[in-house]
Amino acid sequence: MLFRSIWEWGDINRNGNFKFKDATASRGQINYDQQWLDVPDNLNVVANVCPFKEGAELNSQSEYDMYSNFVYSAVERYDGDGDLGCSLESPDCYSEGDNEYPDSETVAKYERNPIKFWQVCNQLINVCSNDCKNTYSSKYALVQKYTYNEVKAADSSAYVLIGGDTGKELYPEVFSELNGNYIDIIDYHRFGKEEDYNPKEDLDYIKSSLQDSGFDLNNLKFWITETGTYSGDPIIPRMGEDLPYQSEKQHASGLFKSYISAISYGVEKVFWAWNIVEGFTKECSIFDYTGIVYDGCDCDAGGNYVCENNIGYDLGFGTKKLAYYTYKLMVEKLEGSDWDNIEVVRESNGIYVYKFNNQDKSIWVAWNDDSASQTISLSELGITGSAKITNAIPDADSGSEVSSYSTAFNTYTTSSDIVLGESPVFVEEN
Repeated sequence: MLFRSIWEWGDINRNGNFKFKDATASRGQINYDQQWLDVPDNLNVVANVCPFKEGAELNSQSEYDMYSNFVYSAVERYDGDGDLGCSLESPDCYSEGDNEYPDSETVAKYERNPIKFWQVCNQLINVCSNDCKNTYSSKYALVQKYTYNEVKAADSSAYVLIGGDTGKELYPEVFSELNGNYIDIIDYHRFGKEEDYNPKEDLDYIKSSLQDSGFDLNNLKFWITETGTYSGDPIIPRMGEDLPYQSEKQHASGLFKSYISAISYGVEKVFWAWNIVEGFTKECSIFDYTGIVYDGCDCDAGGNYVCENNIGYDLGFGTKKLAYYTYKLMVEKLEGSDWDNIEVVRESNGIYVYKFNNQDKSIWVAWNDDSASQTISLSELGITGSAKITNAIPDADSGSEVSSYSTAFNTYTTSSDIVLGESPVFVEEN
């Protein structure tokens, strides 16, 4: 779960009087203590920390120093080590009369579940004005260095992520500026059509750039904190490309393949964006249709966000898409797998097969990217007897047609070749 902690929100006067209970954000006041307090203990927070939301810059050494103090104070406040980063006694914390001392419930919460992941801005160009394409790398790298040093000074066990981006070409210059230092986790953002699911070529490019800049890949983790494909017909182009209509089946297929291909490549964490319920921007962009549950709005009559191509698209608030059921089945089938030892059985001629070692049994995942059906043999998977095959996408055109999750997926047993058609499949040895 990701939250943003912005210096210009928490220190609106840029004077070191930090506000975590009453930060002034662009969308209104934020109480970070309360916001993060509501996160269940079994979820980890990725805190996104940045000088500015976007379109502004740090212009002096004193501003860099003040931002550094903010980072240190934020990490101390939420790292659960007993040192709250306060210079005054309760009820104040950073300055007289600020009433910023954390209450006992907040302190107890972060002793149980401290924040251990800090990301430096959401994207690489967030640290400077919109016209900074030629200067962003040095400016971002400097913010990454300052943030990394302060996070580690406050909590040496915490991890620091570089900001993610959808343009892989933006990374090399930043990596070069950092010269093999100041990053624990590489983040990358990916969105697009169903067929754009595979991140491996992009990540190969990023890894090569890291090595060219002196980074040891063995010391880095790789995450994708934003990824998604869509159902429906977004009317706003993505990266200059018009996005065609996609069915719920294509949406579910793209979701499934995005997770499996990334995890099989060694990506440790994959975050589906944006939101479980769709309607993130309400601008008819791709981000409004990546959700796996309908938001109930085509709209207008005060709800706005009428998208000409999608009138009649929405099937009602809370209606689950096919992708919802596919995601649920994927988690149930693969939970408990040895994520560090996924075997790539085949990636050729349109057929993709991966073997997951799941506690005391093996599970294979397979799909076919060709339009015509293809087959794989059980012997290719190392199965000598029969196998149970389960389609990963429900046997329906829409999630609204699914009357029962327990009977939603076509399942059969075979002792012969497996036919790979439209739906990816799970294969389990009998």
